[in-house]
Amino acid sequence: MIHQPQAIDPTDFALRTRQIRSQVAAVLKKSGLLPRFKRWRLTQDPDTGMIVLFGILNNTYIARYTTIPFGDYFAPHLLRDLANELQLQVVSCNSDELRYAFILDRGNFGKLPTHIDYPFIDNGKLLARVVYAKEAETTPLLSVDETPTDERTFARQVAGAFLKVFDDIKLKDDATLLLSAQTPPDIVIIDENEFNKRVAEHEANRQRVKQIGKLLDETAGMPQHLQQKK
Repeated sequence: MIHQPQAIDPTDFALRTRQIRSQVAAVLKKSGLLPRFKRWRLTQDPDTGMIVLFGILNNTYIARYTTIPFGDYFAPHLLRDLANELQLQVVSCNSDELRYAFILDRGNFGKLPTHIDYPFIDNGKLLARVVYAKEAETTPLLSVDETPTDERTFARQVAGAFLKVFDDIKLKDDATLLLSAQTPPDIVIIDENEFNKRVAEHEANRQRVKQIGKLLDETAGMPQHLQQKK
């Protein structure tokens, strides 16, 4: 008989959550980063017992009101500082929103990736990009069908667990529809350089958002008769 993990009681983690939020803010400020989050979310995968506190960065605010590159929030030294300060694993996540996943309990998993880009829909396929420490430095870009069976199975389990606890509503719904059609996720193991390229894409979007915001502000402050001429 398989033992099902006991569901978490948010009140049991209320103090720890407040501590993490305070510690994260202090570490980010020390690194010259704005600790601007739009929401925090405590969640658990009911099947594996993995408990995660997500801190979702306010991409739009950071892009519009600061000149801080998004990549600075995922610098290796910063992630190490966060892990050391909090005394838990920190998984950086890159999807439509940038976030940190603070692993309060690994559940049934012996190890987790250091970065995960999940879920990701590409040409109707469900993809999961993951980075593992050390191994990723020497591992070529592989599709799930090219990896050993045991690694493939484990990677799918990790991806499936994160799918259940992510809160990207649209992406999660799309991924769930694909999974319900019995389409297994393809796991792509990438290295730090590829992950950084993904973060750079957010940085490019950030510059566009900032430029658009500036133009809108200038237009809003322009007299109406000049706006009409323009």
